[in-house]
Amino acid sequence: MLQVRVKPGVEKKIKSGFPWVYRKEIASYSRTPKKGETVVVRDFAGRFLGYGYINPEVNITIRLLSFDKEKKPTPELIKERIYRAYQYRKSLNINSNAYRLIHSEGDFLPGLIVDVYDRWIAIEFTTYGMEEFKETVTETLKELLKPKGIYEKVNDFSKKVEGLRGEEQLLYGEVPDEIVISEYNLKFYVNIPEGQKTGMFLDQRYARYFLKNLIKGGERVLDVFCHSGGFAISAKKAGAKEVIGVDISDLALELAKKNEKLNGLSGINWVQANAFDFLKKQHKLGERYDVVIIDPPSFAKNKAAVANALRGYKELLVRGLHITKPGGILAIFSCSFHITEEHLLEVLKDACFDTRKVVRVRAKTYQDLDHPWILQIPNTLYLKGIWVEVLT
Repeated sequence: MLQVRVKPGVEKKIKSGFPWVYRKEIASYSRTPKKGETVVVRDFAGRFLGYGYINPEVNITIRLLSFDKEKKPTPELIKERIYRAYQYRKSLNINSNAYRLIHSEGDFLPGLIVDVYDRWIAIEFTTYGMEEFKETVTETLKELLKPKGIYEKVNDFSKKVEGLRGEEQLLYGEVPDEIVISEYNLKFYVNIPEGQKTGMFLDQRYARYFLKNLIKGGERVLDVFCHSGGFAISAKKAGAKEVIGVDISDLALELAKKNEKLNGLSGINWVQANAFDFLKKQHKLGERYDVVIIDPPSFAKNKAAVANALRGYKELLVRGLHITKPGGILAIFSCSFHITEEHLLEVLKDACFDTRKVVRVRAKTYQDLDHPWILQIPNTLYLKGIWVEVLT
């Protein structure tokens, strides 16, 4: 097995449980590394730190799978981790037949995402090294869950960066174009092959539930970047009087309309528009809402994009604050771990200063518990939401 030594000081973060080794942190190799092979990571003095897999072509060069000298990165270890992840999900008693089974580093399986939608499974490999275990992952899922079908999704960004070989494909059984999932008292259509991510934003399950509990009846609600309508439908089901859902994607809005009908609802106003332009127009027209939800896609794929992303968030927040009634609720989300909670709070303060608004924080929400956040791996916390009451 390839031996890799890291530079002095790097061992501290590895010993704390952080599973990434960057290219600049590597001191030496025992030989020329091969893409995707397993490695032993040692400190500068040669002492054992862990096992992982390597891709010398990317900045995050090594991802560790084990810190235990007795547990090498074998198919048996991958299988054990999948079973352990399943037991954890069972313990959560999630009020849904759809959940995330494997959350990459959050389940000590870096580079692997597995989502379950009733009797069907979506898999996404995001690293070359984890792609080497595709057969093991697929066979373990078949054995554990006995699904009707398994479909592989491919993230274009990961494919480009990691040089992945996989294509979107059916790995096992059959996967229908439409699957109906349940979530509390709501239902949603999921199209795994055509849907964003692996088919549905399961990570916002708790936030949708939280919104339902805010609605007392008769509110006017705006859901910006509504995608398939999760927040808008939750608000309408809870008793909101007027609900508007805005998205630039015609396909997303068609799905949102189908989800509205699936839940026995009607009257939601679905608007195809650029969110920034729509909010600007609403402000100009003097429109006001009791609840404004702003849940944009990831504005920051990497650290270099953070500055531009924060400018985008500020513009959204300035417009959102202007159209939220005094006493109303404004929620802003970020789904990029490069945008921290502190970033969101700081840009919110800046937007409040510019609009002369005072707000009271009502809640902070994060990805639901089936998307585990490991304290020693800050990158596993990616979804942050700040809910504020606009006081002036």
